Amino acid sequence: MRRLLLIIFLFTVTVSYAQETKPTGKFNGVLFGDYFYKADGDSSGSTGQYSPYGKDVQGFTIRRTRLHYEHYFNDDFTGNFGIEANDVTKIDSKMSFIIYDANFEWKNVVKNSSILFGLMPTPMFVWGASEVMYGYRGVEKTFADKNGLGTAVDIGVALKGKFDKDGNSGYMALIGNGKGLRPEVSKYVKIYGQAYTKIFKNFVAEGYFDYQSGANEQYRYTVKSVIGYKAKHNEFTFEPAFQVRNNAIAGTEAQNPFGFSVHSKYNLLRKTDMNETEVINVFARYDYFDPNSNNGQAGYKENFFSAGLDFLPFPNFHIIPNLWLTSYKDKSPARVLRPSDIVARMTFWFIY
Repeated sequence: MRRLLLIIFLFTVTVSYAQETKPTGKFNGVLFGDYFYKADGDSSGSTGQYSPYGKDVQGFTIRRTRLHYEHYFNDDFTGNFGIEANDVTKIDSKMSFIIYDANFEWKNVVKNSSILFGLMPTPMFVWGASEVMYGYRGVEKTFADKNGLGTAVDIGVALKGKFDKDGNSGYMALIGNGKGLRPEVSKYVKIYGQAYTKIFKNFVAEGYFDYQSGANEQYRYTVKSVIGYKAKHNEFTFEPAFQVRNNAIAGTEAQNPFGFSVHSKYNLLRKTDMNETEVINVFARYDYFDPNSNNGQAGYKENFFSAGLDFLPFPNFHIIPNLWLTSYKDKSPARVLRPSDIVARMTFWFIY
């Protein structure tokens, strides 16, 4: 009997200790999609989201569904893993899942800083000020992402942190393959650098630079900034970007994409509870983009506009009627007309 009681006691102590030291974690995710109707435009346009479709095409799309798990081994060591499916990732023309996040983070290796290794978000927009300030990824990608100026994720090693304990200023430096989700390696790498600071509490300024080397002088670099105002219920963001693609096509001159984005959100209605929960917001965005500002005689300049109302029947669930429009201006002397892509959408977006 004493032996049995001793075994039960030892088992109870072991289980209790295991429960106290067992690592913990949390899941989160996002899903957004639309019903869309293309009111104007043809299928001979650019590589934009709705350019392949002709006038009067309509349908339902799920543009992203994502599941992310963050695992806490201890206070200073975490692991991240995430999968997503969208309207681009397909196998046999069917929506398929991809891994978009697979990394570990070691915190406070340097004071107020972390080292990360693996597949991770880049400071181009996801871990930079761009996506945070913009805040409407469910409606459209950020400017640099939408126009293919960089990748949202990369495989590599990074150091990110804060210059002050309050987090008003910070930085991130990343060395990666430069291939995004493709697990390819070569003797060439891509370096990223980003720094930000808050000014007068609600104003944010960020500077960003990347450089990717390549064979046969096929290098590219990007310079970008974000200047914005973000209060609790209203925001305004200005984001210019310039890129040099040297020898992008062998034997041709450099291609220099250039453009900027302006975005604003204003709260129309909110509750009178302690959190002042938002109920209705109005937003608008304008982008100017020249895929090759180095050539003024060929190609098209693009003007993108989106606007809509954001209804939140409850927190983290958005119902967004919105307009999506891209117009094109021929840079050649011929002034060839290309119909604008005009799309009316009802977007559904929730975060869990």
